[in-house]
Amino acid sequence: MYKTLKVSEIKSVLVESLRTFTPILFILAAAVSFSRILTLLQVPQMSATFLTVNFSNKWVVLLLINLLLLVVGMVMDTSPAILILAPILQPIMATYGMDTIQFGIIMVLNLAIGFVTPPIGVNLFIASRLTDVPVFTIAKKAMPLIVLLMIALILICVFPQISMCLVS
Repeated sequence: MYKTLKVSEIKSVLVESLRTFTPILFILAAAVSFSRILTLLQVPQMSATFLTVNFSNKWVVLLLINLLLLVVGMVMDTSPAILILAPILQPIMATYGMDTIQFGIIMVLNLAIGFVTPPIGVNLFIASRLTDVPVFTIAKKAMPLIVLLMIALILICVFPQISMCLVS
């Protein structure tokens, strides 16, 4: 389009693209396979039964799921986490009357918060490596953002109208 790529550079660009995206594709393939195995083993149904039998309060279940998603977001990439956990957690939240769109927003926001939350937030280490700034310094600077994201998460959980206002 801008004619900045020369014909001689095409091979190196393709090789770099393969090096970048091949691991991601393998992770996604494994996550989809794992998700399907869990579905075949009826893990979502068993999880929903366990939570509905042991916890009758929607807010307790929502708190537990938020904590789970935050921890998963700290250690796992977003796409595989969504592919693995969405089929398990969405039916559980549906039994408590939560809209699928609202749950999707809550899930993505939780994973995003986990991605930048110390001590093992993946994005902190990526940012540190790219900028040669220590992880602790980046984590300290990220704390106000994390607090604001947590406030947004609480508001979206308590007031579903915030996340559902554009869907009608």
